[in-house]
Amino acid sequence: MQTAHRLISAAVLAVLAAPSFADTTTYTDSAAFLASLGGSSYTEAFTGLASPDGVAAFSGSGFTYTVSAAGGLYATGDFLGTNQIDEALTINFTSGNVTAVGGNFFAINLSDAFQSVSVKLTLSDGTVAMFTPSSINDSFRGFSSTQTISSLTFSAPGMSLYANVDNLTVGTVSAVPEPASWALMGLGLAGMGAIARRRKAA
Repeated sequence: MQTAHRLISAAVLAVLAAPSFADTTTYTDSAAFLASLGGSSYTEAFTGLASPDGVAAFSGSGFTYTVSAAGGLYATGDFLGTNQIDEALTINFTSGNVTAVGGNFFAINLSDAFQSVSVKLTLSDGTVAMFTPSSINDSFRGFSSTQTISSLTFSAPGMSLYANVDNLTVGTVSAVPEPASWALMGLGLAGMGAIARRRKAA
């Protein structure tokens, strides 16, 4: 009996102590991404925004984040991007509760015209997405994670272009236990079932 109790205790402790690695899902469709959000969310369209001095801060529905670039930011009134060519755009999620983020990510030229070039996005958990949008409408990428997302970086697009973001949505998704955790919990339940059967038989 004590052995069974020890096995169950060990299984529970293993679940609690197991390292948790992020399981991140990437979305190319904004409707599918929005449907995945399990709780509240906040979308910023940057409409009418004037070019900020330094770092720009945004908040809504319990979420906060900042947007920055080494050479400052530039707002067109429709979207937000870097003020200097060939610079990265960094979004830091400061509220500590973001597990989903999505938006339109694209490059423009000096005339604010869309350019179909390769885009590279990197999340704080190491997830990388590279794609070449054919239009702003085709530039959506979204991510949902089993862990908190602390930042997203839009790498410098190069070719004397500017990195931009629009319709940025931050939110939360329901946490799903990892397969290893499921297995350990199953082991614990099986052990409890065995104890119950032994007691019944006795």
